[in-house]
Amino acid sequence: MSLLAIGDNCVDYYREPGVSFPGGNALNVAVYSSRIPGIRAGYVGVVGTDERGDFILSQMSGKGLSTDHVRRVTGETAVTTISVRDGDRFFDDYAEGVQEGAAFPREELDYAAGFDVVHYTVWGFGREHVPEMRGRGPLLSCDFSSELDSPATEIMSYLDYSFFSGRQLLDGGEEPRRVIEGLGRRTPGVVVMTLGEQGSLALDGSVVYWGEAVPVEVVDTLGAGDAFIASFLCSRLRETDIPGSLAEGHLAASEVCGRLGAWGGA
Repeated sequence: MSLLAIGDNCVDYYREPGVSFPGGNALNVAVYSSRIPGIRAGYVGVVGTDERGDFILSQMSGKGLSTDHVRRVTGETAVTTISVRDGDRFFDDYAEGVQEGAAFPREELDYAAGFDVVHYTVWGFGREHVPEMRGRGPLLSCDFSSELDSPATEIMSYLDYSFFSGRQLLDGGEEPRRVIEGLGRRTPGVVVMTLGEQGSLALDGSVVYWGEAVPVEVVDTLGAGDAFIASFLCSRLRETDIPGSLAEGHLAASEVCGRLGAWGGA
């Protein structure tokens, strides 16, 4: 069984205590998937020709993830500056670097077609090829984060799995079930919405499932959503039902919340 993540990566710089970790939604999903027994994981992305690019590649290699499909582009690797307050992370600044305007190489399409599931992110490249990939075999997935109304959601009609973060709905007093049912009208696939400590919802056709969050003493929430996605998708590849896949996703997310940084050094 295999999963390919396509898109963003960055260096996560924590203003306090002044440490850096590798990260980025797509790269995180690839790394977390590679840890799951029986899963072959891959990643396609770009890094700069700076020291941060060296750092990303060395960290990937250290986790046993191939760097053969990561292009080096002249310029700076993306960096996110982060603060953590009461266990929750806040993005203070983001320098996109070589991610800006990056294009998915067409020659990588055959490589992507060799995986069981291909996962994209709303912040990364490659989504322009989703209609073409639809007919090439892999299941298709995308993490839209909190971008419920982004133009990028137009690809939902081609997707098998669409992921959203819905914590902002709770803060605004909106009903997540109503929102996820609306999103479900855009796709024939499964829609999953994470709700932080309130758990998650998954819509499959007309059936809505609820997943219960695993209690944890939170150190840092960064990467928790990516761990959830990786575990959910890999569980589905193992033919686990949706409630079981939600449970495995929450367990993976809780493990990430117990440490600083998404996966570097872990």
